[in-house]
Parts: sequence; structure tokens; C-alpha cells
Amino acid sequence: MNSLESCLREAAHDQHLTVGDAVEPFARMQYPVELSVKRAGVKEFCKELRLDPEIVGDVVPAPMPRGYRSTSRRRLEIGRSHLRLTHGDGSDSSGASPLEPLTHAAIYAAIEKQIFNLPQIISAAINHVILRGTYEELVLIINVRGLDAKIVRALRIMAERVRDAHPVVQHAWIFHDPKGSRYYLDLERPASGVGAKKIFGAAAWKQDVDGITYQVGVFSFTQVNLAMVPTLVDVVRSHAGASSEDVVYDLYCGYGLFGASLAKQAGRIIAVDGDEASVDNARYSIRRAGGNVVALREVLRDGSDMTNVVRTVSKILKVNPSETSNIVVLDPPRAGTPEKLISAIAQGLAPRRVVAIFCGPDEIFRSTREWRHAGYVPTRVTPVDLFPGTLGMEFVITYEQGTTDDAPAPNQRPRRTGGRWSR
Repeated sequence: MNSLESCLREAAHDQHLTVGDAVEPFARMQYPVELSVKRAGVKEFCKELRLDPEIVGDVVPAPMPRGYRSTSRRRLEIGRSHLRLTHGDGSDSSGASPLEPLTHAAIYAAIEKQIFNLPQIISAAINHVILRGTYEELVLIINVRGLDAKIVRALRIMAERVRDAHPVVQHAWIFHDPKGSRYYLDLERPASGVGAKKIFGAAAWKQDVDGITYQVGVFSFTQVNLAMVPTLVDVVRSHAGASSEDVVYDLYCGYGLFGASLAKQAGRIIAVDGDEASVDNARYSIRRAGGNVVALREVLRDGSDMTNVVRTVSKILKVNPSETSNIVVLDPPRAGTPEKLISAIAQGLAPRRVVAIFCGPDEIFRSTREWRHAGYVPTRVTPVDLFPGTLGMEFVITYEQGTTDDAPAPNQRPRRTGGRWSR
């Protein structure tokens, strides 16, 4: 099956455009041209997925297609005769990417100058430098291999000088990554030792979306296109169609973006995430939005973890969760849901509707097949251009109880038979 990337490249070729192997192949195109390519590519991709074209909506365009990235990073490259900050792919980073705010380039230039003046033993400890937050309030994160008193002292002086020159940098942290991972916020780092150390500022920033104030942890997952978050929230809220009779399960809730946006529509929000700080922030944000919330820390690695969630909710609410009117909002990492999680959601909650958000579109085929086996069919698809300038897209898909050739009726056990979705 062709991937979304291959479909977009083919669509660009059909329109006599060259995208090459660049990480941001559309970044220097006019956005209407890029959008034309993406509409054609998404159409072909949905054919590959065998989705009924009647349920696929138009691509939702980005309101700010350039200069939107609220998270960026640079990797430190040290050679025999040079020291410089580069993009993640090793390419030269002088000047901003067209997708980053101009302020990021100026801050990285100041950081590079400061790093150049550090003792070699200190600069050699630095893996990455990250900027994230809002367009008015930034967190500086310095990812390091080693961490001791001398490194902390030197990096504190460096960060304070950067803040003095660029007051938009209001928080600074050191993130200890002894493996030197290419992932700049590696969540699989060793549990022992100091994981992170504050230099100045707070452990979270505040951001407003549609009148709701969110508290976002400095290391929590957050969307990199902050300008489009209100649009994404509107799409998810429309797909969910929640009412006061519904319990909304916000799985992989992060800081509570979707749960808080549904707080006034739903009767209750069950927010679940594996990161304790994110769970605390989700509870805070959903309550501030007026929601009745139960926030649970549970790492969703397989079906048994979802069973734990169902069991816990049953004890708290004094009711069998499968007997309430449930809507599931599912926003897993790019790799998608782990094995047996989808079947566990279907069996434990019997949701009347599932709203799945895919930042890794190539996971849609597998997930849709699993939902079909669990008795759910796709009823609405909305492509969202959350990553303009790149070959990435976000898809929001609604699944509802139904029957297909290869899926059981809602209350029957799944059949592992063939059908057109089998591979």
C-alpha cells in the first residue's frame, strides 16, 4: 500500500513540481500550491485506505502556514575546527526555517555564540538545544549527555545571558539524556539519577485556546503548530458530538487539550495519560474549563492497561463503564496504538463513538482494520494540514458501531477472517 508521503510526492510530480528529499519540501512554495498538492495526494491516499469517498472531507487548511512552529530544536555538531548548531538532519541551520518564527533563529544565534565560549568539556556534554512554548513565552531546554555541578553552573550562566538578550525566554531547563539519543526529549532514558534540572522559570507554561487556559509542562507533548490548535480542537469537538449524557474518555490526554474543550458538552471527562505531570495539568485544565473530571495515570502499552483503566473507573463511579454512554477520544503517539488496545477499548467501554487522531497517517490502515474487527466502521474522515511545508498531515477519523464483511456485530466476538481489509 502506498504511504501518504508517496501519494503526496506523486501528486507533486503530476503537477510538475519537484519536492526532492528535503525535510520541508513545500516550505518555500506558495501555500495555495502546496494545498493543491495535498488535496490531490490525500484523495489518492484515502483510495489506498479503501475509505468511502463520501465520508472524507476536504483538507482543513492552516491559518498560518509559515512561521508557525512553536517547538524547534538544534543539534550541536562539534568538529576538529568548528562548533555549530545544525538542524536535526545535520543540515546548516543559519537563519530560520521558513516554518519557524524569526525569533527562534535570533535566539539560536545567541546560544551558538555562548556555546562557542564555553570550555570544551562543557560544550562536549551538549546534545541538543530546544525551544518550545507559545509565540510569546518560550522554554529553553538544553539536552545534555553528562550532568554535574560544573555543567549546571556554566549552562545557568549561558541561559541567563540568553534570557537577558531575549526576554521571551522565560523558562530554562536542563534535560539529562546520557544515551545521547537523537530524540531530543527521550522518554526511555534511565530512571536512575537526575532526569531534569530547572535553571530558572517554572515547570509549565500557560496557553489560551478558545478561551480556555491550559497549563503545559515543559517536557509534555504538545502540538508544534500552536496557531492551528483552535482549528484542530474544533474539528475534534465536531467529530465527538458529545452531550451531557456522555462520558468522554480522553486517552493519551497529554495536558488535557481535547478533554477541556469538551468539558462543557460532556457529563464527565476521564483523562488518561502515562506521564504524571501531564495528568496533573490535564486535571487542572479540564476543571478550569468547567468539567467534571477523573484524571488517571496509566501507561497504555497494551490491552491489559486499558482493562486497568476500566476497573479503576468502575470503582470510582460505582458503575460498569460499558453501561454508560461513552465517547472515546484517542490521540496516541505517532506509532499508533499498541497491540490489543483497540479491542480492549471496544470490549471494556463499548463506546458509541470513537474519535481517533492520527499524526502518523500510515497507521490508519492497521487501526481501521482493528476497529472493524471490533465491530466499528469509519463514518467520517477529516484531513487537517497541521504540518504545512512538510509531507506530514493529521487525520481525524470517527468510528461508530456497525457491521462489515469482516467485522462482527457490536455484541459479537471479533472474527479473524479475511475480507477486503485483510493483508
